[in-house]
Amino acid sequence: MKLVASTGTVARPSTVDYRRRFTLPTTLADAAGITPGPVVVLRGERPGELLVTTPGAALARVRAALAATVAAHGVHGSLRAALVDGLGRAAHGPAAGVPVDLPAEGWIVCDAAPLVALLDGDPDAEALVPLLPRTVITDAAENDLFMVLLAAGLAAADTIGGQIDGHEQVMDVLTALGLRTAGLDTEWAPVRTREFALRTADAGLTDAERATIALAAHLGVPALLGRPVGELPGAAGGVSLVDYRDLAPTPATDTPAVVTPA
Repeated sequence: MKLVASTGTVARPSTVDYRRRFTLPTTLADAAGITPGPVVVLRGERPGELLVTTPGAALARVRAALAATVAAHGVHGSLRAALVDGLGRAAHGPAAGVPVDLPAEGWIVCDAAPLVALLDGDPDAEALVPLLPRTVITDAAENDLFMVLLAAGLAAADTIGGQIDGHEQVMDVLTALGLRTAGLDTEWAPVRTREFALRTADAGLTDAERATIALAAHLGVPALLGRPVGELPGAAGGVSLVDYRDLAPTPATDTPAVVTPA
């Protein structure tokens, strides 16, 4: 099965490929106060600007913008509240409290809820950051994330950066950190068949959760969810269902983007 990298947005020929990794010379990194490690390139707030930042700074930037938008909107207290109250997602119960170690390699299919927690600044979601380069989401999960942002106030604010719409800015950051949207090509039928079986079983799952579990089962990889899920039918194919709050801390393994000139 082929996973087609996508951000769910239309490519703009005139836009620099800000998702491409590049090497930052040590002298320039020192001037910016960036220590050796991965960096990401994002579009700035004004036309023609590029922002070079660390993953942590990129997340902090978009979190601050989202928090300001949520506060100005005044309907929901957080993105998580927008997910539960705005989209009708079930409030998650207590986590199992047992750390889960994911495989060191391979894909992870993620629901919208862990990403909402990450954007909300939930400390339990920080373990997701080093996993993003091998994390994929389904179209259904990205749609839920989009709806959460609208419910949280982006529909009223239109932008959180001044140049591009809020949803695209959020996806820019997540994509720059490694997240991919799974585009199904020739093997979509087996995934849809699993989704149908999960729907028929009426396990209390949302559309995005079903799509996440179905794709994970088809690929034979873990599914990362926002709450504990009980026993599922055979359509889940023995897939490992992991509550993001139970993730064991994972050290970053990215290639350093700051190098010393020869």
